[in-house]
Amino acid sequence: YEIGVVTGVQTCALPISVMLSGLVVGCSSTGTTYQPADERGAYGYTETELGSDRYRVTFTGNSRTDKETVNDYAMLRAAELTLQNGYNWFHLVNRDTESKSRSSTSISGVNDFGGHTAVYQRCGLVSCNTVVTQTPSRLSGGVSSTTTRTNYQASLEIKMGKNPMPDDAEAYNAQELASTLRRWMGKKIGRASCRERV
Repeated sequence: YEIGVVTGVQTCALPISVMLSGLVVGCSSTGTTYQPADERGAYGYTETELGSDRYRVTFTGNSRTDKETVNDYAMLRAAELTLQNGYNWFHLVNRDTESKSRSSTSISGVNDFGGHTAVYQRCGLVSCNTVVTQTPSRLSGGVSSTTTRTNYQASLEIKMGKNPMPDDAEAYNAQELASTLRRWMGKKIGRASCRERV
């Protein structure tokens, strides 16, 4: 949704943080759930078949999903995919985690004399974007704060196999790994639901 607030000549603009505080409460404050992505690049997991026993598995998290969780979700999907294809184990051929950061600046307590300030906020399911535009004017006071949000994406290339499993640090028993990560995810999800949402 979108709101617009315009302040006129010789008026004092309300602090942006006050105007928008009610809207921020309605925005999502949870990490990405373990689920397939709606499309490539969206939050969740995707897989690409590279050969009869090779896949690339990717998990993309939102800014509330930490790097460790993104990596674990990618490993869980690799284990599930291995079992779904009738294999017992997989070997990590390649692993990579990327991060993308976005910064936004908000201004509060600005007195606007002689110009106009317009504030727009758009909220989706995952985050809110705020846009502040100003016409030339004489400004006094004001505090700006910058927020940086980081999203992580884990990408794995795996080769699947049937028993016996090689004695290699990068080889994983798919059944054991899936069971362990599902137990861990259940505990983590339970803890997350008890956190106070901001």
